[in-house]
Amino acid sequence: MSNQKEGNEEEKKKLLIPSFLTADVFKKERKAPMERRLRLRRRSDVDGGKALMNPSTMKELNITTEIEAVLVGGGARERKYVFRVTAKEDVPPGEVWCNEEELRKNGVADNSIATIRAHRREQDSA
Repeated sequence: MSNQKEGNEEEKKKLLIPSFLTADVFKKERKAPMERRLRLRRRSDVDGGKALMNPSTMKELNITTEIEAVLVGGGARERKYVFRVTAKEDVPPGEVWCNEEELRKNGVADNSIATIRAHRREQDSA
């Protein structure tokens, strides 16, 4: 009987820990997010095809020249727009300012929420 107790104790000591619970996973450096959901605002003082963003938001998302704004309406109604972006301190961090006429022409309402990320050509070159 004492042999069985020793065997059980050894088995308890040899528990397997799944790889996702190891300490190495927790030590990994967290990557910066590649995209964020921001509000698209219509502004008449922005040129067509261009957008204005807060510089800290641009730095966080690794955006330098172009952004891709994805508006989701469900299923096949996902719409993508590409804008050349400029940094401007006046823009709140949670917003992207775009040309009023261009958004109206594309059917985008003021204050719409869109997923903003660096344009793919820009990501491939980085």
